[in-house]
Amino acid sequence: MSLTRNIIYVQNLIFLILFLTTIGVTAQIENITISKEVEIDKIYAGLLAYSNFSNKPNQNNLSSVQFGARVLLTLVPKALQVRTFGVFKSTPSIAGQFFKSYEAIFTPNNDLTIQLGVMATPTTELRPNPTTWQSQVETNSESNILGGRKGIKIKYNLSQNLNLSYGLHYHDTNPAHHVKVTYKRVIVSSYLDNGSLFFATKWKYSNGNVIATRFKNISSISSIIPISEYYKIYADIEYDDSIQDITYLELGIRRSFLENHLIKGFLSFSYNHHLKNVQGGLFIHI
Repeated sequence: MSLTRNIIYVQNLIFLILFLTTIGVTAQIENITISKEVEIDKIYAGLLAYSNFSNKPNQNNLSSVQFGARVLLTLVPKALQVRTFGVFKSTPSIAGQFFKSYEAIFTPNNDLTIQLGVMATPTTELRPNPTTWQSQVETNSESNILGGRKGIKIKYNLSQNLNLSYGLHYHDTNPAHHVKVTYKRVIVSSYLDNGSLFFATKWKYSNGNVIATRFKNISSISSIIPISEYYKIYADIEYDDSIQDITYLELGIRRSFLENHLIKGFLSFSYNHHLKNVQGGLFIHI
C-alpha cells in the first residue's frame, strides 16, 4: 500500500470512527490496529457545561464540545513513523476551532528520537494532549503554555529516569529555542522568544499535579489534589507583577464518576474570582 493511499485511508477512517463514536460508543477507544501499518491510538469525545449562579449581565453559561483522534502510521518498523491528530472544539463564543498536528518520528535507537513537522514543542508537552479529556478541562496555568508549532525536536534518554529534549520551533515567523528536562515525575522547560524567557515546571503524582509558569510579568500556578477516591480539590492562580494584583483565581472541588464506568467525568463546584461568581459544572467524556 502506497504512502498516499495510506494517508487517504487514515483520513477516511478518522471521520468514520468519530461519527460512529458520537452515536454509538460508550467508552473511549484506544490502540485500534487498523492494519499492519496503521494504528488509531486514541479517540476522544467530551462535553463540558458550566452553570453560573449569578444574575449579573454578560455572565452566560459556559460550555464546550470537543472530539478528535490521533493516528500512527508506521513506514519502517521501530525506525520511522508518521503521527497525526485532528481535534475539533466548539464553544458559545467560538463556533469551531481546529487543532491539528502532523509529524515524522525517526528513532535510530532506544535512547534517541528525532521529530520533524507541526507538533508539540518540548514546552507544549507540559500541557495535556488535545486528544485527551485533560485538555478539555485544562487549567488557566496550563493554557498559558503555547500550543504546537512547526519545527524540529530531539529527545535523548540519559537514563531510565532522566531525559533531555531540545526543539527549534517557529513562533509565527520567529524561531525559538526550547529546552526540557524530565527527571522522574518532575519536568522543567523553557524557551526564549524575542529576548523574553518563558519558564514552566510540572510535578506529577498519583491522580494529581502541580504546574507553574512564568512569562514576562505574569506568574501562574495550579494544583489538582486528590483527597479521596472520588474527590479532588483544585486551585488555579495568576498574578501580574506590573499591576501587583491577582488577574485569575479559581478554587473548586470535583466529584468523579467511577473509573470503571463506560462514561467518565465529574461534577464540579467552583468559585471564579475573575467572574466574581460561583459555578456548577458537568463534564462527561468517552
